[in-house]
Amino acid sequence: MPKSSTRPDRRRAFFASTAWLVGPLLPMNSVLARVLIDDPQIDELAEQLVSGRHSTRERAVVLHDFVRDEIQFGFTPNFYAMSAADVLAARIGYGHTKATLFVALLRAAGIEARQQFVDLDAAVWRGLVDLHTPFVDHSYTEVRLAGAWIPTDSYVVDMPLFRAAQAALRTRKAACGFGIVATGRADWDGRIPSFVQFRADSPVMSRHRWGVFSDVAAFYEATPEAWNRRTVAMRVVHPLAALTANQAAEALRSGGPSAAHGRLRTSA
Repeated sequence: MPKSSTRPDRRRAFFASTAWLVGPLLPMNSVLARVLIDDPQIDELAEQLVSGRHSTRERAVVLHDFVRDEIQFGFTPNFYAMSAADVLAARIGYGHTKATLFVALLRAAGIEARQQFVDLDAAVWRGLVDLHTPFVDHSYTEVRLAGAWIPTDSYVVDMPLFRAAQAALRTRKAACGFGIVATGRADWDGRIPSFVQFRADSPVMSRHRWGVFSDVAAFYEATPEAWNRRTVAMRVVHPLAALTANQAAEALRSGGPSAAHGRLRTSA
């Protein structure tokens, strides 16, 4: 495991504090979203993380846990337009961008992986951010292990936020919110599906199952029905929404369920 450093916290603070200033100035360049599996940083990190792990399953799980634990749940001004190296540098991400990094690390470690694209009831994000759409775009990862595709998005929400969000939902008897579903899991053993946001058994929670795309950019290029495309208007609005969401998530991590008071206006 890489040595801990104060640099990730400084990066997160930078993205949170400058989001509203720099977001509208960023170019809409879909190339930024490409999964860069040939980036030396990604290759080196994957090699370091899987060192000493003897089975493919063990290697996949350790990469999952790194993305979950070392990349906090949250948003940057770039929204989904980030390469794997960008996500690693920011140390913050959400469903699309954390999947981008996870897939890149898996492929760099020689493990077959792909992104499935779906949508989620926007109530999953209630209490953190409201993009003013009834559903939000989401992707989860399928990992090829022992000849089967094993799906997971349990790496999306970091453990401190997951525990606080789960406790807050129990208190409010809500089905979802604060970035998770109440029945979700933030752990994965590489043997069975594990989800913290998506619910494969609930058509109410997900209206569209768009399928596999090579990366986030390809999904938005090919899917006009997508809910949260990074339009010019989104470039202006999203940075402030990102700042607010990151502050709410950090308050929940540090203050526990009591910090969520008043944020979840209605139960899902």
